[in-house]
Amino acid sequence: MDPHKLLCTSLSDIGYTRKNNEDLFLEMPEHSFFALADGMGGHNAGEIAAKETILYLCQAIQKIPLSSPNPLLFFLSQIQKAVCDANSWVHHLSREKEEYEGMGTTLSCFLVIQNSLLFAHVGDSRLYRFRKELLQITEDHSLWASLLKKGELSPEEAPFFAHKNVLTRAIGPFKEVLPDAGILPIEKDDIYFLCSDGLTNHLCDGEIEEILQGFSSIEERAHQLMQSALKKGGRDNITLVLVKVL
Repeated sequence: MDPHKLLCTSLSDIGYTRKNNEDLFLEMPEHSFFALADGMGGHNAGEIAAKETILYLCQAIQKIPLSSPNPLLFFLSQIQKAVCDANSWVHHLSREKEEYEGMGTTLSCFLVIQNSLLFAHVGDSRLYRFRKELLQITEDHSLWASLLKKGELSPEEAPFFAHKNVLTRAIGPFKEVLPDAGILPIEKDDIYFLCSDGLTNHLCDGEIEEILQGFSSIEERAHQLMQSALKKGGRDNITLVLVKVL
């Protein structure tokens, strides 16, 4: 697969309250592929779930055949399969050791090919597009998002919901998982970015959009997003992967 002309930058910070960083990101510019995982679980199990998921995905992407009569659908199916297989692997590991029981991770990833972006997603890490305005591409797989969507939780109540971090879908806890996936057209100067909930728990979409509009380089934008989230408390690990289409 021919890599697109992309500019990327990534940042990760442990934050002010966590003892370790369970976020991991993957940059594979030679394959135009990027991913982010936010681990969950006791002790260091969340970190292991995220690490194993990212490693599995990295190996799977490198093994995808280079030619296909219908590249977009073929590559999308391969990404979905890689996510499902990574889930099976992490679930297997979680049953091997008692300290790994129940471990899991979010996963959001995308591939740029033929003027299109192919994405797959599980959990509440997010994929956004910035094209003058901010668009959230993925939908959170969380109890909070589910209740909000059903109208059982009002927008006014949402910021104070006690179980915001309860996931309804993740990599690892169950034998099988169904990732959300899709294909989007890309345009020159688009910025696509992945982030863990350490960012979005502190910054609303309006604040993120304002920062992206106010700075020119993606490095400046990433730095300002990180610093803004830390200034608002930094109560979780914060990770960003920004990719600009050149």
